[in-house]
Amino acid sequence: MSEELIRKNLTRTDVPELVVSALRFIAERGELGDLPAVVAHTRSLNQSIQSTAVASAVALIRTQLAQNFDGIDEAMRQKLVRLLESIHPGVVDEIARDAISGNEASRLRSLRTLALFRMNPRIRELISHQVKDRDPKIRATAVLLLGGMIDPGDQHLVISLLSDKDKRVRANTVEALESLNNPKMAPVLIHMRKDPNNRIRGNVLKALYSLGHKSIKDDILDMLSSENDGMKASGLWVISKTLISAREIEDAAGACLISDTRMVLENARRALQAIGTPRAGGFLEYLT
Repeated sequence: MSEELIRKNLTRTDVPELVVSALRFIAERGELGDLPAVVAHTRSLNQSIQSTAVASAVALIRTQLAQNFDGIDEAMRQKLVRLLESIHPGVVDEIARDAISGNEASRLRSLRTLALFRMNPRIRELISHQVKDRDPKIRATAVLLLGGMIDPGDQHLVISLLSDKDKRVRANTVEALESLNNPKMAPVLIHMRKDPNNRIRGNVLKALYSLGHKSIKDDILDMLSSENDGMKASGLWVISKTLISAREIEDAAGACLISDTRMVLENARRALQAIGTPRAGGFLEYLT
C-alpha cells in the first residue's frame, strides 16, 4: 500500500482499524506535515484512535526534534513543546529518563530537547544534574544549556566547572557565565585570559568585554601575534563579536588577510567588516 493511500486512511473514521494503522505508520515514518491530521484524532471519541493518535503525535514530534533540531526554527520548536505538554503531561519525565540512559548520541539529543521545556519548573534541576555526569560531552552540553536558566543557587556549581579537566566543558562554562549578564562574574573569569586553549581564551575575552571589562586590547593583540593559527582565528572571532577597535588591532587583523590558513583569512575578513572603519575597509579593499 502506498504512503499516500495510508495517509488517506486517516479520514476513514468509519473503519477505526484503518485509522489506527495509519497513525502507527506516521509514528514511525511521518513528517511534521502529518501532525495536524494526527492531532485532530487526539480528540476522537474512539478510545483506540484517541490513544494511538496521542502516542503517534508524541513519537512524531520527539523524532523530528531529535533528528531535525537545527532545521526547525525556534518558534516552531516552542509550538511543538507546548503541544507535547498539552497532550502528554508525562513527556518531560520520559525525555529526562532518556537523557540519563542509552548511548551518548541519544542522550545529547534528549538533553537538547529537554532544554526546550525551560518554562517547566523542573527542567533547571533536571539539567543541573547532568553537569556532574561522567561523560565530558554530556557535561559540556548540560552546562551550556543551563546557562539561560542559572539562578543564584546554581552559580557555585557552574563556577566549579571552570576547573573541569575537559576543555569543552570549561569553554561552555564561560559561555554560561557570560549569559548571566552579571558584572560580578568578571573577576571569576579574568585569571583565564591567558588560557592555552584558543576557544576558551576567546570565550573569556568576549565574556569579559560583555560584562563590562573593556581592557582586552592587549589580550587580542597577543592572540593575533601568536604562531598558532587557531589562536589567531579565535582572536579575530572576538573582534567580530565585540566590535573592539583600535589602530593596532586593525593593523594586526589586516595582516591576517595574507594568511595561508583559510580559517584565519575568513575570520580576518569578518573582523574587519565588523569594525567597519575606513582603515579596516582599506585593508579589505587592497588585500583581498
